Amino acid sequence: MYYELMMIINPDLGADELEKVTARFTGNVTKNLGEVIRIDDLGIKTMAYKIQKRSKGHYLLAYIGGPGTMLSEIERTLKIDENIVRFIIIKLPEDVKREDLEKAKVEEEAVAKEEESAPEAQAPQGTDTPAEEVVHGEN
Repeated sequence: MYYELMMIINPDLGADELEKVTARFTGNVTKNLGEVIRIDDLGIKTMAYKIQKRSKGHYLLAYIGGPGTMLSEIERTLKIDENIVRFIIIKLPEDVKREDLEKAKVEEEAVAKEEESAPEAQAPQGTDTPAEEVVHGEN
């Protein structure tokens, strides 16, 4: 089975501390016979409402695979970790394959590269013919 996990982490953590949190999470998953397929760093975002007196959070999106029995241990360790503000684990549909999850990241990277290399978008140019005028009123 594959799962999607969204974590909101304390935004005040430095890069080293953030790496330690992700390494601890990855180690916990592999220790419980699971595998981390990928972790996407979504950056620091403003939350809709304050959680633990914080209005911002560092978002991480992880895709993991493994038996359902590993989830209880993962949830337990995420609840204990004081740097993790919130998390949610969602079971992905049965038809989702590992290749789909890996491919999604490759496609995202390709789109990002295209956007970087593409010239700036030009403003749309007007047409020479005027638009048809519609008059509403008494006839």
